[in-house]
Amino acid sequence: MNQLAFSIRYALILSIGWIIYPSLPTLAQEGQLLQITVHGPSLENNRLGLSTTRETAVYLPPSYQTSPSRRYPVLFILHGITDPITVWTESWDPSNSEFGTIQDLMDRGIAEGLLEEMIVVIPDARTPFYGCHYANSPVKGNWQDFITKDLVDYIDSNYRTRSSASSRGIMGHSMGGHGAIRIGLQHPEIFSVVYGMNPSLMGWGGDVSAENPAFETLLSSSDPTPYFESNFYVPAIIGVSQAFSPNPDNPPFYADYPFRMENGAIVPNPEAFDRWEENFPKSMISDYLADTQRLQGLRFDSAFIDEFSHIPPTTKAFSDALSAQNVPHIFEMYNGDHRNRLWGSSGRLYTEVLPYFSRLLSVN
Repeated sequence: MNQLAFSIRYALILSIGWIIYPSLPTLAQEGQLLQITVHGPSLENNRLGLSTTRETAVYLPPSYQTSPSRRYPVLFILHGITDPITVWTESWDPSNSEFGTIQDLMDRGIAEGLLEEMIVVIPDARTPFYGCHYANSPVKGNWQDFITKDLVDYIDSNYRTRSSASSRGIMGHSMGGHGAIRIGLQHPEIFSVVYGMNPSLMGWGGDVSAENPAFETLLSSSDPTPYFESNFYVPAIIGVSQAFSPNPDNPPFYADYPFRMENGAIVPNPEAFDRWEENFPKSMISDYLADTQRLQGLRFDSAFIDEFSHIPPTTKAFSDALSAQNVPHIFEMYNGDHRNRLWGSSGRLYTEVLPYFSRLLSVN
């Protein structure tokens, strides 16, 4: 083959390869990620003495700096039980940052015309014993009020938001999925679109039941702290109890547990058991039925092989309970585990979750 023929053939191969495997779009303009702090009056006077000033990440879309009169819908994202906010803002794969952060997903979706421009807000809700569960508690602070009042008011006061519920959405993963759903059910006047990804603590079942050996470990030990490093569930149960069945007068952990030992058997501890149940979204449907039906969108999902065994059956039970009350919603189960289908160009954040808010949140 002569040099000219080789050059032509090579050029054709390159051209065909570009068509089959096009490069990622060049981003003409990128959004801005800010790191701010927000004071939460709702968190004051908590029994654990936790900080009332919370780190918060804010994503401003590409046109925010160049269109000073434009206002934007807002999406609030709630993180999971052990996660920092950087789980959303730093790459899921250090060797490949593309489609690995919320700001990159937003920038690319906007550039491709998949997503509308919106502001994204991610507060740090970490507390001792694996999180606040976005509930109001005298022990950990009033986290539901912090999200719905303090944080929303701060964002509306400091950024060019569309401040009506029709332009405000809330989503989260795991503990954050639970928080997004519980807050959405009770506050459709603040958030009109809700998405829970692999939401935890929707009801009793699997590892959230007396069948979990960690309950016996916790209840039969005078000092459970030696188990904290080796058994995730022991401090997690304490943490959920501090949120769902807090008792500021019961040191050292200031909580009552949903089960107790009786004659060597684990049985419900009536008052605390009932308080846990009241905090499960499945139990909230009847009390907040009229509110729930006001939502513009309610969607949640579960992976078939989620490592937290209560999540698949309890999300399905939650969907069944909504259907029994004729509450419009979307529920989907998919192949995957607790995290492995979230990120990437074909991950659910990019293909399902963000487009859902982009379609339903009002931009006018």
